[in-house]
Amino acid sequence: MKNDTYSELVAPVVVLVVICMIVTAALALTYGVSNPIIEKNAKKTADATRTRLLPDADAFTEYKGKLFKENDKVYVEDVYTSNNNTGIVATVKTSSFGGALTMMVGIGKDGSITGVTVTDHSDTPGVGTKNWDDNNNVKVYAGKTSADLKESNIKSSKIEYVSGASVTGNAIYLGVKCALHQYEEMGGVK
Repeated sequence: MKNDTYSELVAPVVVLVVICMIVTAALALTYGVSNPIIEKNAKKTADATRTRLLPDADAFTEYKGKLFKENDKVYVEDVYTSNNNTGIVATVKTSSFGGALTMMVGIGKDGSITGVTVTDHSDTPGVGTKNWDDNNNVKVYAGKTSADLKESNIKSSKIEYVSGASVTGNAIYLGVKCALHQYEEMGGVK
């Protein structure tokens, strides 16, 4: 009877524990090998986006000072300053229709926007994404300064946005304003 209990109860548990340990070790090994490659590719992509948003920059250095936070839904995640003092590129997170929206905003030495690009989102394709995809509507921000974006939301501003996707348009608007506040709090480019 003792042998039956072992083969019916203990042996399957031991086998499952061994399988779990092997799978866990394989996952840890895969993560250890792939994570540095993923991080390197993410940094390369982010650097290419920064260069596209601030084309006069020669290279970038991460800003280690205080990051601007409008509230829990709109805040600066990181800032990179150009080494030749031509401007900054801020990564901003905002709350959009589909959830978090991450964008990069380039700001030149004169405090005007050089470019805006959405890098991650969960918005509805073809609706909210029309604010940056098809018609390149984020181009309306090029050349704008904080004085141009003094209104509290996109509907009361003079910025054009896609009708029917105003939540996304407002999220981008608030993210751009947040990046401009970051620039001002840094005292511009020195």
